[in-house]
Amino acid sequence: MARPRNQEARREQLVLAATEAVGRHGLAQLRVADIADAAGVARGSVNYYFSDLGELLQQVYRRAADRFFTDRATLAAALPDARDKLVACARLGLPDGPEDELALVLYEFSSATHDNPVYSTLAQSLFDRQVTLYAGILEIGRAQGHFTLTGPALDLAANLVVLEDGYGLHIISRNASLTPERSLDLLLGHARTVTGCPDLLPDRAVDTPSS
Repeated sequence: MARPRNQEARREQLVLAATEAVGRHGLAQLRVADIADAAGVARGSVNYYFSDLGELLQQVYRRAADRFFTDRATLAAALPDARDKLVACARLGLPDGPEDELALVLYEFSSATHDNPVYSTLAQSLFDRQVTLYAGILEIGRAQGHFTLTGPALDLAANLVVLEDGYGLHIISRNASLTPERSLDLLLGHARTVTGCPDLLPDRAVDTPSS
């Protein structure tokens, strides 16, 4: 049977449905039927568009990774001032709240890395790219005269990413003491300490240049 012309649209629909299903059921309990139900299609449709559940879940992971790396990198590239770059990246690197679907998905995959080498490789790749992004911003800030770094840029960047991950876990765990706003304040407080820049404030207005 020939695949319909809207093959890519249907695949995207299933990726979105799988994202929702992972957030709702978790990876350990996830079934193909859960994804089909979320998409409103027959179970056979999932197997028709993806060779197996693993292929579909890798697409789910990449979608979440785009949110926390690709989108941030694109925004950072559009901002000339390193202070704006860092504040924008910090803001986008934290979950919006306990129901942040893509953040929930990433933490589900992170918990499965011990048993799945594919997920482990994906998680390390995302971490390394995020570190490189922050390190580049720190180096630009130093070159612009805004930052006085207290250590190697890669080390400071790694700490920023780990702090994001830690605060994010508390946010999705509904820790009332670490709301997204409080977490951003703490993350930027650390950034101010390691850069010597007092301008890295949560309420810093960040506007992308006009195209």
